[in-house]
Amino acid sequence: MASYSMQCTCGHVMTVEAGNRDQAVGMFKAGMTQQALDEHMAQYHQPGDQKPTLEQAHAMIDQMVAAA
Repeated sequence: MASYSMQCTCGHVMTVEAGNRDQAVGMFKAGMTQQALDEHMAQYHQPGDQKPTLEQAHAMIDQMVAAA
């Protein structure tokens, strides 16, 4: 297992342990439900920040996940 992380545009860093990058991406996507996205935006972003759609958030996960 290895550590994989991603950093949101707001600066919040999330890390998971996974066998490879593809597994890590899957884990991040599974955890990024609409409710989780809404909660993240409320907790870490400014009120005027544009909220991505869930599909956009998943596309960002594809791009941002890297070995930690």
